[in-house]
Amino acid sequence: MRIPKFGKLILFTLIACSPFPSWAQTTTIDKTAPSSGTSTSSPLPTNSNLRPLSTVNNGSAPSLNVSESQDTFRYTLGAGDTIKIEVFNVPELSGNQTIAPDGTINISLVGALKLEGLSLDEANTLLKAKLSPFLVRNIVNVSLLTPRPLNIAVVGEVNRPGPRFLNYVGTGSISGSGSSNAATLTRALESASGITSRADISNIQISRRDGASGRRIIKVNLQNLLEKGDISQDVRILDGDSILVPPLPQTSTAQSRVVSNSTFSPDTFTIQVAIVGEVNRVGPQTLVYSRNGITSTGLTGATTAAGVASNGGPVTLSRALQAANGVTEIADIRNVQISRLNDKGQRTIVKANLLDLITKADLSQDITLTDGDLITVPRLEKTNPSEYLQVAKATFSPTVITVQVIGEAFRPGPLQLRPNTSFTEAISAAGGLTNDADWRAVELYRVNPDGSIMRRDLVADLNLPLSEENNPGLRDRDVIVVRPSFGASILSSATKFLGNIVTPFSLVTNLYRSFRN
Repeated sequence: MRIPKFGKLILFTLIACSPFPSWAQTTTIDKTAPSSGTSTSSPLPTNSNLRPLSTVNNGSAPSLNVSESQDTFRYTLGAGDTIKIEVFNVPELSGNQTIAPDGTINISLVGALKLEGLSLDEANTLLKAKLSPFLVRNIVNVSLLTPRPLNIAVVGEVNRPGPRFLNYVGTGSISGSGSSNAATLTRALESASGITSRADISNIQISRRDGASGRRIIKVNLQNLLEKGDISQDVRILDGDSILVPPLPQTSTAQSRVVSNSTFSPDTFTIQVAIVGEVNRVGPQTLVYSRNGITSTGLTGATTAAGVASNGGPVTLSRALQAANGVTEIADIRNVQISRLNDKGQRTIVKANLLDLITKADLSQDITLTDGDLITVPRLEKTNPSEYLQVAKATFSPTVITVQVIGEAFRPGPLQLRPNTSFTEAISAAGGLTNDADWRAVELYRVNPDGSIMRRDLVADLNLPLSEENNPGLRDRDVIVVRPSFGASILSSATKFLGNIVTPFSLVTNLYRSFRN
């Protein structure tokens, strides 16, 4: 088919005015230095995303005014962060970079850019502004690949206060709006070995950088997290945060079991207290709390259950008394005193009535102890036998007492008995009385609180029920003396007298026989 000359002219004109197809575009950056005779570099392809260098300096680059973000929990970049830069259609400017210790990165055509203290959105805006003179289509994206460890400080009522580095957990990048693997307040408390028993988790304070205005205080109530499931209280921790866990406002108050069983409470911890007064082992005591396993309380006894506390349990006043081998029979458990350091470094006195604990089941009297507590168990001014019967059965009383049996018993000597064991049970434990024993007048000796000795004459009738008058409960260091009866004494005296006479006669007889032989 022949095309007229006029048609050829029209076709040639259309081809000359048409742009090149997209597959013919190139993104190669020409870095060849211009010749000395030219003031501009060689032009780039028409459809490249980079502007020709001749147009870069035609006007001043737009200035960037990065304002301080009002988002309290935004992530700010810093030295050690690894970021990913993506510039549309320019792979030479794209790639991964780690922010240098001085807080900068290096970008071709731009040079060093300071990103420290900026959020991801602000860093993206800054980079777009700096590359805008060089790009045809200003499409730039900055994302965080690997966050740096956070340098924070945790002080106050935690088991290991001080500065520490907190790492993010999990993998994957963190976008501008945050990620599920961000470091949180509870993780920061766990890194400090958990809170102490005096921590006030309803008033935790986080001091955070706030740009030019200095620092701001963020108050957090983790009590709402535990009791109401308010997950917003578990705030994200940022680099440079300082966390203060204050003590409980009242020295006598104690945390609830919900708090002590929380994930940010330690699984194990050790405290040291001192116990003086009417306990069987005075002095310092080291108490160990263990959430899992069995922890010894320091007691020894005949039963397999004695001396251990299931799952460790809270470090309470009763456990401390157990570690001191229990209270004595003259201990005034109504007025136990705990001397404790308050938040001002001064000692305050907290009183506990352990009699209400064992008679009324008032658990508030079993005060949770803290490191450095001084426990004083005073002495009773006047003993009350009825109260002693109740105290002897308490968990903070000794598991065994020692009673001495002397005289006409089949197995005289010291006996290890349960507290408040009756007088007749002690006789039975000694194997019973011999035939020569005077069972109608057995003597019981006991040391009174004032140091005097009390003596009682009792009838060793094994059928008597437990009673303070006829068959009293025994106390530690009681002494039972079983003397021989009157008839047995006369018979023993006569036998001894006859023995004194017969013995010399036998000696003379033996000598005579030896000489005769």
